[in-house]
Amino acid sequence: MVQIYNMHQPLAATADNGLLSAGLHPWYITDVAAEMAMLEQVAASDNVIAIGECGLDKVCATDMAIQTDAFGRQIALAECLRKPLIIHCVRAYEEVRAILTKQRVSVPVVFHGYNKKRELAAQLTAQGWYLSFGSALLNNSSAGDALAAIPADRFLLETDNSNISVREIYSKAAGIRKKGEDELILQLTSNFKNVFGR
Repeated sequence: MVQIYNMHQPLAATADNGLLSAGLHPWYITDVAAEMAMLEQVAASDNVIAIGECGLDKVCATDMAIQTDAFGRQIALAECLRKPLIIHCVRAYEEVRAILTKQRVSVPVVFHGYNKKRELAAQLTAQGWYLSFGSALLNNSSAGDALAAIPADRFLLETDNSNISVREIYSKAAGIRKKGEDELILQLTSNFKNVFGR
């Protein structure tokens, strides 16, 4: 089982081991130019295999213009480095989709912590994007319905710092997909390679 840890604060140093994503999370942006300069240095590290979480969040305190600026810059960085994007999106799917489309994103895109309806899931995966499911599978029927409906090659699983074991999430996902856990793991291994090239 491969794990990626998300790093948003502080960006001053990468971990000595382990795979990381690094990005300017909408909740924590204060100075886009300075923080992007630091991110550009960190993101070049070999163990940083994705940019993010980045995106838009309509319920956080950060001004939307600042979030949009930071998001656009991180998309450009991901494209330059040829590293996937891990998207944080709260009540802003239309805006995020528009920005990704406008910037003609060609790297893999993963919407993290997906817990919305299957109709939106179908639209996102039809774009070739990926959905990552976590603890919402245990208590959110929309997340389960979405996971059941999307193509097998378009999902990942995560814990997102919850106290729930990733094995519990794997077990739930296997039941939703009506697959054995071994078969699910093989599919996820393939999906991971397709997204992250590892």
